[in-house]
Amino acid sequence: MLTIRRFQKGDEETLSVMIRRTLREVNYTSPKSELDYLIPHYSPETMVELSETGHTYVLEEDGQIVGSGTVLPDGETEAEIVAAFLAPESIGKGYGRELFEALEADELAAKAQRVWLTSSDMALGFYEHMGWVNPNGYRVRAGEDNLLYMEKRK
Repeated sequence: MLTIRRFQKGDEETLSVMIRRTLREVNYTSPKSELDYLIPHYSPETMVELSETGHTYVLEEDGQIVGSGTVLPDGETEAEIVAAFLAPESIGKGYGRELFEALEADELAAKAQRVWLTSSDMALGFYEHMGWVNPNGYRVRAGEDNLLYMEKRK
């Protein structure tokens, strides 16, 4: 059974392990500089900080954590989705859609005029299918860090 719930203290280690594994196994086509930053970045401490700053959701299948995502406030009119990952074996089962429906329905995202995120190369098709667009042009990397930005506006 698939459930989505808010982050609870004690989830941080499992989330960190799942995210780092996904980065290594699924996002391996991302630029090495991105992975070198992201893999150590998603520590258990970071997961706790994200849950305290925003609203972190945990996706469970039969009681096992298989995904997560956080909605962060970004000023008064925007929100950012970060740390949105699925365990490799959960990709392609419709779980990403379930997770993103919860993230987009979150009060921080719902009240925002613009919600944005950065994407890996591997997730672009998913985001495009879900109605997200790259404000810099189709699949164009931009900014100082040469990232793929996606957004939804209301």
